[in-house]
Amino acid sequence: MINKEAILAALLGKSFGRNVIIFETIDSTNTYSKSLDKNSAPHGTVVIAEEQTSGRGRLQREWVAAKGMNLLFSVILYPEFNVEKIALLPLIGSLAVADAIDKVTGLSSTCKWPNDVLINQKKVCGMLLESSSGESGIEKIVLGIGVNVNQQEFPRDLLTKATSLRNECGRTIDRTILVSIILEELENRYEQLSHFSPQQLLQEWKLKALLFGKKITVLESQSSYAATAIDIADDGGLIIQTEDGSKRKIFAGDVRLAYN
Repeated sequence: MINKEAILAALLGKSFGRNVIIFETIDSTNTYSKSLDKNSAPHGTVVIAEEQTSGRGRLQREWVAAKGMNLLFSVILYPEFNVEKIALLPLIGSLAVADAIDKVTGLSSTCKWPNDVLINQKKVCGMLLESSSGESGIEKIVLGIGVNVNQQEFPRDLLTKATSLRNECGRTIDRTILVSIILEELENRYEQLSHFSPQQLLQEWKLKALLFGKKITVLESQSSYAATAIDIADDGGLIIQTEDGSKRKIFAGDVRLAYN
């Protein structure tokens, strides 16, 4: 089981992960994190579970992960920047995880809009961002992160869609080291977003995305259509060009490379 003291000893950041809550089994780290107040869970608090019984990802998808083999955690944030920057949190989250994975494993991961991380075009990490609002707007963000680390077997319907770090690099990964580096990278990116223009972050994300100029399939609600990924907007929206030549910006739904 992941050890709290080992995480604290490995951390280099100032606030992310300095308060850690660990469960062997819980319904959802996001659900639990949303129930906490600022006194019991200050900025940067991390809730980790070895197993989730009701884990979920974006678009109400179930997140399936074998017990004790992966990283399932939520980071609690109290952003002091504007709502435009808050919309970029999924992007900086995927960039931070991708950079951490590359450092720990030596693999070359890529980002998929809006917040997935892929290795060899297979999903290795997903995120779910949920917010709570008050009189002054968005007051609390819970960023849920799931990383397939040492799991080697997946359901048949996910064999061509999902992978793990263990399967890709051929060795067992120390989850304590990985989560510590993810938190360090995430805190660095969060501070960068807080204090500077997001242009540099967006440019770095684009370089990791390997998406632009390529044919994609856009999935929205019950429909799908072909398009070309053109750019990422300052507000995190994906700018696409449809087959009739028109350009539009999308904020919801999902995308995949057309040959997937």
